[in-house]
Amino acid sequence: MGRVFSFTSRKELSSLEVKKALACFRNPSKWPEWNSVAKTMLATKAESIDEGDHLAIFQIIKGGLIETRWIVSQIREGPDFCEIQIDGEGQYRNERPIGRGIKELSVCITFLHSEDGGIEVHSSCNVSRLMSIFSKQINAFMKKQSEQFITDLSKV
Repeated sequence: MGRVFSFTSRKELSSLEVKKALACFRNPSKWPEWNSVAKTMLATKAESIDEGDHLAIFQIIKGGLIETRWIVSQIREGPDFCEIQIDGEGQYRNERPIGRGIKELSVCITFLHSEDGGIEVHSSCNVSRLMSIFSKQINAFMKKQSEQFITDLSKV
């Protein structure tokens, strides 16, 4: 059995700001413009993100090109909200898997474009008991990832 880590970050925004952020998030060709981590991005479709799509975000870390792969597992929409869940498929350097200690990484982003709405990002992952000795670093990673999405989306 493993241990689950999670972190949730929220930011209240106006309805117009949330709609703009959602439009940018749902358009993969716009990701490098708003996402501070994604230097480039590949997606199943260039102009929309739909359920079942695959995403690959490329970034430079310590001089090496890192590819982070995601799949859009669920999209739930209503009259005044949109919730998108992306599940991590792993990180790769030169097509070799890296960072295999974190399992079942999932990010759920909720866009609520009504009065008193905003954006909420919930990140969660599962790690083995052995990896849980690094709980401080894992908690910091989960917090940084959630807050990075919130910060970038709120600046759109």
